[in-house]
Amino acid sequence: MSRRYFAKKVLQAILTILAIAVLNFALFRMLPGDPINTLLPKGPAATPERKAQLREALGLDLPLWPVNVVVTEAGPRLEDFPQSLTENQFFLYMGNLLTLELGDSLYARKSVAEVIGERIGPTLLLVLTAEVLALFFGLLIGIRAGWKRGGVFDTVSINTSLILYAVPLFWLGMLLLYFFATSNGLNLFPSQQMVTAGATFDNPIELWLDILSHLVLPATTLALGLLAGYALIMRSSLIDTLSEDYITTARAKGLKENSILRRHAIPNALLPTVTLIALTLGYVIGGAIGVEEVYTWPGMGSLIVDSVARKDYPVLQGIFLVITISVVVANFVADMAYGVLDPRVRR
Repeated sequence: MSRRYFAKKVLQAILTILAIAVLNFALFRMLPGDPINTLLPKGPAATPERKAQLREALGLDLPLWPVNVVVTEAGPRLEDFPQSLTENQFFLYMGNLLTLELGDSLYARKSVAEVIGERIGPTLLLVLTAEVLALFFGLLIGIRAGWKRGGVFDTVSINTSLILYAVPLFWLGMLLLYFFATSNGLNLFPSQQMVTAGATFDNPIELWLDILSHLVLPATTLALGLLAGYALIMRSSLIDTLSEDYITTARAKGLKENSILRRHAIPNALLPTVTLIALTLGYVIGGAIGVEEVYTWPGMGSLIVDSVARKDYPVLQGIFLVITISVVVANFVADMAYGVLDPRVRR
């Protein structure tokens, strides 16, 4: 891999993160409503003086930008605020990001990093488990379907994958919940939360067994949605690879079909899947929100829903930043891996 290729991808990632940071600041300040009204609902304590004190303590009394749009007879013009450039919400926000300071939650009254840290573990457990399951079974299904194109397995698997790809994950989750976690169904797995409420455990093994029993349905729901995409891409990629000249040459040399599949077809057909894994990370997080709500899984998804209802802008900003930077980093890693696997993109 050339230094030029590496430097180009690093620069692209940095510029993308900067653009995300600016968008992250502006986006949540466009939302309707005033967080002060959420913190101080109507009542004797919600006096104008108390609201003003709280607004000043949170820095919400500062102007948003270092410039102001003034409408005159000659038209709108930009005009500097009389305060210093640092005395505005934007520069304070960007300065805090450089020191990895995400601010404090308006609702929980503790740091955003602490709030997110409490929820990111369950989400990582759910997402990583679903990713591993989806990759393993999705690639196997795609390889089998592409290798035996037109067969019964190919027909059944491709149609099933298309259905799973189109089904909303929250709806699929409700179906699995009804059939496998309720008294009307098989009642095989717990239906809610990550750990049995009120349960006591004598050792860590019992705790993890309880967590795994709660993980089965949400991880399966998310994995089924991901599996379909991986199976479809792998099948299509393998079919294209099998039509290449080097596959025909390998067959002409008398190589066994299994050897052609393992040594030549699969390694080259995997290249598009590497990119897909990174691109679907955002989809995984989005799907996890619905899945976590269905199963009351205490992760980032439920935190997003709660923070929107509470108008907790700092937490929303922190979550948005963490998720988008994760997607950028995943795409950067995919670019590096693609550059190693395919010499044609290294220039």
